[in-house]
Amino acid sequence: MHIAVDSVNHWLAGRVPGIRLDDENVAALSREDGTVVVIEVEADAGIAHLSSVVCPLPEDGPEDALFAALQLNRYGRMLGGCWLAWDEELQVFLLCHNARINQLDDLGFHHTLENFLSAVDAARLVLAPPAPQDLREPMATV
Repeated sequence: MHIAVDSVNHWLAGRVPGIRLDDENVAALSREDGTVVVIEVEADAGIAHLSSVVCPLPEDGPEDALFAALQLNRYGRMLGGCWLAWDEELQVFLLCHNARINQLDDLGFHHTLENFLSAVDAARLVLAPPAPQDLREPMATV
């Protein structure tokens, strides 16, 4: 085994007992809301690639979403060092991040994942905002 793979396996097991990288050095973590983070370890480079689906290109105003994605990548403070990419096969925006494994420990890995998930949520708010609720519906009377 490689020290980068061993380290990530140790950190993953600390987060979700029994989880580990597969034979291709890939693992997936899912959050209660269905968000999945894929972690791919490039052992020789000592890099953990994180990616997660943000959203498909909206049918309503796709140009606005593409422009917003470019703006997020340009002024990426909201994404905390992550970037958006287009997955041609899945037809979705992905959020991506590369973490240098030799600069992390258990706590650093945990914070990297949490910050990455916060960036996924932030990107979703910009690229696929929730539909506004109609607050004018009549209230029930008693």
